[in-house]
Amino acid sequence: MADKEETPAVSLKEMKKFEKWTKSLQYITGLGMTEVEKQDFKKRLDVDLEEYQCNQCEVWKDNLLKNSPPVRFMMEQLKKVDKHMSKDEFVCMPCDETRSGGFSPEFGVLLCQNRLGSKTHQEHTMVHEMVHMYDHHKFNVDWNNLKHQACSEVRAASLSGDCRWTREIQRGFFTFTKQHQTCVKRRAVLSVMQNPNCKDQEDAERAVASVFDACFADTRPFDEIY
Repeated sequence: MADKEETPAVSLKEMKKFEKWTKSLQYITGLGMTEVEKQDFKKRLDVDLEEYQCNQCEVWKDNLLKNSPPVRFMMEQLKKVDKHMSKDEFVCMPCDETRSGGFSPEFGVLLCQNRLGSKTHQEHTMVHEMVHMYDHHKFNVDWNNLKHQACSEVRAASLSGDCRWTREIQRGFFTFTKQHQTCVKRRAVLSVMQNPNCKDQEDAERAVASVFDACFADTRPFDEIY
């Protein structure tokens, strides 16, 4: 009896897989589907993709909180400045193409599930935003002040691994001299430009330039750039 009950279930599962594959092929080729069917199927694909990205982000998050040396180090350092972060303060959500993460003093760390291409990328993003969290609690940063934000952006870009040579190659940037500093400046400027109080790119560049040397040299809570 068990065999007879299992066989139809397996067949039904395979039929559903085949149906989805057929629909995917029809969607790609445009054959055999009405416009309404195409739109409905695209919505289903978008939902499936968003669920996958969310699940992947959550799995990586749990793994990094347990096993990543820089993430675990930052968790311990945050405790020393009276900020005890829980994993619930790392929120996986879809974002636009301008960011891979974000920090809010009220809500914690945003992880952009659709912008994180690997676990290493997510690790760098988590550490980046945790440096902002650390600065907020240790130095009482005024995030409306462009120079304050610029300093934290310089530190976060420098200390998180975000400007490693391999990451820059992936972005299409690489130089043989002062690559790290160039990357840190560029990414800090891009972040400061998103501040509502920033007038334009030149305003952001001035803010970053005015604090760069001192803030780049400040590697707290790390002993050095890892």
